[in-house]
Amino acid sequence: MANQKVMSMDLERYVTEMRRLGYCREKRTDYVCMCPECKARHKNDPTYRNLKLYIDKDMQYGHCFVCGLVVLSDDQSINTQVKRIEPKVDMNNWQICKLGSEGYWTLDRWNEFDEDDEEGINYLTHKRLYIYRKLYKLVGIKFKDHNPVVPFYYKGQLVYYQMRIIDPNSKMKYYSPHTEHKNPYILESGENKKFVICEGTFDAIACKILYPDRTPFAVLGSDITDYQIAMLRTYCPEDILIYMDKTEISRRIKDRIMEYINYADININPSDGTDPEEFLKHKLVMQAEESEYD
Repeated sequence: MANQKVMSMDLERYVTEMRRLGYCREKRTDYVCMCPECKARHKNDPTYRNLKLYIDKDMQYGHCFVCGLVVLSDDQSINTQVKRIEPKVDMNNWQICKLGSEGYWTLDRWNEFDEDDEEGINYLTHKRLYIYRKLYKLVGIKFKDHNPVVPFYYKGQLVYYQMRIIDPNSKMKYYSPHTEHKNPYILESGENKKFVICEGTFDAIACKILYPDRTPFAVLGSDITDYQIAMLRTYCPEDILIYMDKTEISRRIKDRIMEYINYADININPSDGTDPEEFLKHKLVMQAEESEYD
């Protein structure tokens, strides 16, 4: 499916309308409806009543097994565009916040994602970095409907995952299942006490290559939350490098971290607007060009 489409809608309202029209069947865990993308076939042929859009009963996710359409709820679309207000965290009484066992997006669903997907791998290779063809399995990336899904671990335990939407026409670039707190993406390295703080998941993977002696810690945004600082504290970091795409953001994060981790050596990698992944791409291109002249 070369150009898989992803859209958002009010799934509860859509299911209600499809039931009214008689184009919906209820199953144990899903509603099966007429797909909005497949409606054109029904318009041209009124006898066409293929119901293949499966919508989970929590009204969070839908997938059409005819045209491949992926549908996300409006609520989830809003969550990815509006800055979340994080609940306060007691640094001395901190608990891990992971995906639960209810709803569509559960930790158990991770086991259902594909280990390999050539279209998803091609996206990683051609749109991100060519070295991902060798890297994606090392960092545990799986695939859902061609979209790469990145696992989040804390002390060796799977706690979360995030999906990168590869459809170039989708307004939503990342899908992050809802949890009470925003988990950081950490590429753990044993008992390593040296960390590098960055913004996104792919920045973290780039930082692992740029700084192999450090543990990447991606905050998934332009700020670090109390919850993320509490999690960082559990590693007892001794040396922290902050590498965001803007130096002023790195300074702000440094000030936030120093409120709770004042024993560590904290430094900033100045940036002119280039994030770690972009810097690594440029570095690899330069190395390739230099090798041509050797």
